[in-house]
Amino acid sequence: MPILRRAAAVALLVAFVCAPALAADGATPPACEGRDLTVGLDLAAVRAARADELTDSRGLLWRVERDGLAPSYLFGTIHSTDDDATALARRAGALAAKTRIVATELGGPFDPVDRSALAAKLLAAAIDRDEDTFLPDLDGAAGASVETYLGAHGVPKALAHHLKLWFLAASVEAPACEQAREQANLPEVDEIVAEAGATAKIPVVGLETADEQLVALEAAPPTLSAQLLKTSARLAGLDNDAYATMVDLYRQGRPAEMIVVVDALPMLTAEERAAERQFDDLLLAGRNETMATRAAPLLAKGGAFVAVGALHLPGKGGLIARFRAMGYRVVNVW
Repeated sequence: MPILRRAAAVALLVAFVCAPALAADGATPPACEGRDLTVGLDLAAVRAARADELTDSRGLLWRVERDGLAPSYLFGTIHSTDDDATALARRAGALAAKTRIVATELGGPFDPVDRSALAAKLLAAAIDRDEDTFLPDLDGAAGASVETYLGAHGVPKALAHHLKLWFLAASVEAPACEQAREQANLPEVDEIVAEAGATAKIPVVGLETADEQLVALEAAPPTLSAQLLKTSARLAGLDNDAYATMVDLYRQGRPAEMIVVVDALPMLTAEERAAERQFDDLLLAGRNETMATRAAPLLAKGGAFVAVGALHLPGKGGLIARFRAMGYRVVNVW
């Protein structure tokens, strides 16, 4: 049950590689639906325990100020086609179009040729033609359960056994309903912001390279990725609920609350909870430093619009804290 990765995941097109096929009539896939996992949970104790990660956790758009400079902005995105989330992106994009430069994780916007090239690069790094990638970490009943789960996400058994486990763990970070919407080329939050900059003839740059994002994914040990896959398969019925909860919290401007939800869910074992946290830490800590370093010269000139996954913003190691440490005032807008 991959919960946090929509707002922390790399922007590489995993879903583009492994999404379910479109409906034969070309109809737009319906919006995802699910129940709110926060209902009935007592979150107070977990909030206190994870306080360092929850500083500056309310809000999606922040103004970055310094005397003598035009203001810059920091916007937290989510890799989602949800209508309400993309409406927020268009609102942010209208502001981005008035700035000097737009920076996203990988730049963009990407046309179909660009998307295919990125997907091919990712698949080339993920495939292992000679070895059974399930062994030794996924065998027996656990392996069979993961096979079934991946099949529902458009990854047939014969292919799954020759894809590296870090790729498989990332490939299911969206439920099948959202993967189908991505495959139908419905716009995602990140793409809308990049498109707004390009339409306004503003330079759009990336804070990371595709190779660097691959390194972040490949850092996940096979044992960790196997644990994530086993959890996803065991709790397959919660996929839509986890996604719906994540998106709803994003709409409310508090996506980091999913950190609290993960720790409070009674159906997760301590081992599963630790694996979720470890994987998300891999996707955050080092990348936050890289993003902050590369954003620094853009902020120093003023008038920049920085849009990255929302979980890169809060916490003592997040971009808001890092920008403040550079001497900027970082003020929530909405």
